[in-house]
Amino acid sequence: MTEHLMPFATLPKHGDLGSSHLAYHNTRFCEVDDNPIMGFHGGLFGSMLSKLQYLVEGHFRSSAGAFYKAGFTPNAVTAVGFLLTLVAATLYANGFGTIWSLSGAVLALLVGAYFDAVDGTMARRFHQMSKMGGILDSVLDRLGEAALYTGLAIGNLIPGWLSLWALSASLMVSYVRARVDVEGVKLKGVGFAERPERLLILLIATIAAAFNSLSLEYGVGLVAILSTVTIVERLFRTRTLLSGSERGLA
Repeated sequence: MTEHLMPFATLPKHGDLGSSHLAYHNTRFCEVDDNPIMGFHGGLFGSMLSKLQYLVEGHFRSSAGAFYKAGFTPNAVTAVGFLLTLVAATLYANGFGTIWSLSGAVLALLVGAYFDAVDGTMARRFHQMSKMGGILDSVLDRLGEAALYTGLAIGNLIPGWLSLWALSASLMVSYVRARVDVEGVKLKGVGFAERPERLLILLIATIAAAFNSLSLEYGVGLVAILSTVTIVERLFRTRTLLSGSERGLA
């Protein structure tokens, strides 16, 4: 998933290629330096974050090794993560008639995100990075989000207009970054609602639905608002950077 606290937080990974962002498979869990929320390295917090990063990276590398030995490829791991997202979307669409269906949705989201984190580590560790892998990952991320918000609306768990707003804003967050990247402006980590943060909010809202039926509506509403703010912030940042670049060339 080109956007991407295991498994949702934007944790740094090593071995990224310095050329096109399509040249590596799944980089959304990279470069905590660029994240305005997580990018603090000084003092006690920075030390704790570094230790957490080390532990989580080690765990992902071990898992990547296990998947590799089992015969999985990074693309296969990406596909499994996507299928688990579809399972969660299907459970949303059926509504939460029992605690088991709600628990299933939470589990599918959580495990799906885990696979989504491991595929990039696996691709880098075993030198299986490819442009097609990056494209596949990005496309399935977008389809997965579309399925989740559509399922929420079909299951009457949130209003249809709210689902449409959250989905549209989420897709635009990714589109703005991809479009601006063509102009040479990097927006990784700009804004509060990249894909990992959006999934984390949705996961928490789904868990809270066991106690409050409106939690999903509140959670998706928060995703919609933060995604909209992120779009504006990214456009403003782009305007500032491009204006400075044009003045430098003048």
